[in-house]
Amino acid sequence: MPNIRKGKLFVCGFILMASFFTIGYRTVSLANINKYDEATKVIKNNDTSSYIKKNVARGDIFDRNKNLLATTIDISSLSINPQNILNKKETISKLKIIFPSINETILLKKINTTKNQINLIREITPKDHVDVLKAGIEGIVIEKKNKRVYPGNSLASHILGNTDIDGKGTAGIEKSFDNKLLNGQDVNLSIHAGVQHILKTVLSEQISKFEAEGGAGVIMNVNSGEIYALASFPDYNANNYRKSSDEQLFNRASKGTYELGSTLKLITAAIAYESKLIKETDLFDVSKPLKISSRIINDDHALKLAINIPEIIVHSSNIGSALIAEKIGPDIQLKFLKKLGLFDTIKLEIPEIGKPQIITDKKKISTMTISYGHGISITPVHLSAATASIINGGLKVSPTLIKNSLKNIKKKRIFSNNTSTEMKNIMRLVVSNRYGTGKKAEAPGYLVGGKTGTADKVKKSGGYFKNKNIVSFTGGFPINEPKFVITVMIDNPNGQKFSHRSTAGWIAAPVISKLVTRIAPILGINPQTDKTLAFTNQLLKYKIRGDEL
Repeated sequence: MPNIRKGKLFVCGFILMASFFTIGYRTVSLANINKYDEATKVIKNNDTSSYIKKNVARGDIFDRNKNLLATTIDISSLSINPQNILNKKETISKLKIIFPSINETILLKKINTTKNQINLIREITPKDHVDVLKAGIEGIVIEKKNKRVYPGNSLASHILGNTDIDGKGTAGIEKSFDNKLLNGQDVNLSIHAGVQHILKTVLSEQISKFEAEGGAGVIMNVNSGEIYALASFPDYNANNYRKSSDEQLFNRASKGTYELGSTLKLITAAIAYESKLIKETDLFDVSKPLKISSRIINDDHALKLAINIPEIIVHSSNIGSALIAEKIGPDIQLKFLKKLGLFDTIKLEIPEIGKPQIITDKKKISTMTISYGHGISITPVHLSAATASIINGGLKVSPTLIKNSLKNIKKKRIFSNNTSTEMKNIMRLVVSNRYGTGKKAEAPGYLVGGKTGTADKVKKSGGYFKNKNIVSFTGGFPINEPKFVITVMIDNPNGQKFSHRSTAGWIAAPVISKLVTRIAPILGINPQTDKTLAFTNQLLKYKIRGDEL
């Protein structure tokens, strides 16, 4: 009888093995979380048809081009009924041969129970399945279960989130759209897998190069608010979510709030133009530091002259920005910051979002420091949305992670088209002018405009670190007819021998140059043509003065 039983089991095992290798090889390879290379190739080749899925209720998640980002596959789990075991020692010995990592002492304790079923291994391979059947182990129960897998591993992991052991969404899109996905409906994201990969690669390389603590990046359509890429570092493999640290899981792009320094000068300048309280020809004396109460406001590169708004932005003068804010006043300043959404959490389609912190006491010193990014902490997504509103003609933008979202059908006007045009010109000068702090953002063949920001890093306990900073850049391209906003932030980079300083101009700006050069062709944005020369020529009206005067 034992031989007949073993013979039958062997035949069954052979049939099972043939079946698995005939129709399930790719699915099986996905089920092993250490073997996702093939899945990554499928995404790059835009071929999701190779994934085999049977009787899976939970919907899939795709990028904007129908590349698969998250799906569910069948796996086999191994349990045992202790009541059907005749020889416990022999059973443990057989299991140990197939699964060497099993702890015999722990397993013996497990099967010395009155329970009818004990879970042994959540996921076994088809080969393990066949070996268990061939071994003729008493009491074995093999069940089909579902497993959520992420073919891109860490690609967009902070966006996708994860599910728990029971398949319920616990973070990211998986959590926000849990009911929809559980009902078998797919979710189509605004994310572009190719652009996401480039952002992840370029930003990660710069963070490593400057030994930074982390960083974040956002690439967003300036009109629709659709986010094409969003990255946070350190990141994690979505297939190993439960083994990832809190630091890896933290989304610096949408949840982390930071003082992003001089990038906020763009908002100050836009408010100045829109308020009509300041003319383009008005001059502000930046030759001496400002002393307000016990605070002193100064510039890294002091200029011994009075300068106008474009020169204040190009030279990134704290003194000049503070003087603009003083003339505007706190009421107008705070009104526009609120209009831009910098008081509130952004209604993004993931639960990991941060609420800005801003000083609203209307004191003179607060008004002045907020003008250049101190005393206001926002997320990189907030900054991206504000930048988009400045360069898209002045309309408010609501960021979204969903393709063809209806969020921005009715957009409120924040700035006039004239203000937006003036700001685009100035942002281009920040990159193209010899005095501009963002020269390293220049991308040959493309018109880039933006603003750098370097700020002391805020301590959790309050106050600032003396030797730690946050560097950032926000801008758009092509800046003459903006299509996309790019915002990057790098947390506490360290100066290197090959770089002069650990400032945004040296660290954040080069990231923009690399990104634009690589993503522009993918996004269908052509290099500079004769049409854009008119835009370049109109910048000649700005006479940016410098130290030589």
